Amino acid sequence: MPELLTRMRGKLPIIGICLGHQAIVEAYGGYVGQAGEILHGKASSIEHDGQAMFAGLANPLPVARYHSLVGSNIPAGLTINANFNGMVMAVRHDADRVCGFQFHPESILTTQGARLLEQTLAWALQKLEHTNTLQPILEKLYQAETLRPAGEPPAVLRRRARRSEA
Repeated sequence: MPELLTRMRGKLPIIGICLGHQAIVEAYGGYVGQAGEILHGKASSIEHDGQAMFAGLANPLPVARYHSLVGSNIPAGLTINANFNGMVMAVRHDADRVCGFQFHPESILTTQGARLLEQTLAWALQKLEHTNTLQPILEKLYQAETLRPAGEPPAVLRRRARRSEA
């Protein structure tokens, strides 16, 4: 995954969560290693810089953590914008429009997760010329709809058709 990120960064906005965050750290030359403890559904209060996607959010911010690895040795190109007890919890690269969260903003344990994701999407897309092209896709994702090529039946119907052919 870090190789793909290296090729795509600066071309498309990239938002990484958990493993995606770790891949971003590696793609920019950082290190990912064992965290001090294995976390599964633990709420922690992270501290953030109040900038970009974190603007106006509670500080500290309660978030959901599910991980055993953590990024470190973050290169100068990435901004560390959130941490927990010295562990990197979020990074961003403003020029490339790349950001990563070690925690899970989509979890109910992240108290302002929906707002954080909205602000992250706004940040990621603010300098893109083709934002209007992405708008319908983002709306479908926001509404938890399945993306599929036009005219293609939903996955459930495709599976049923395959079973009846067998």
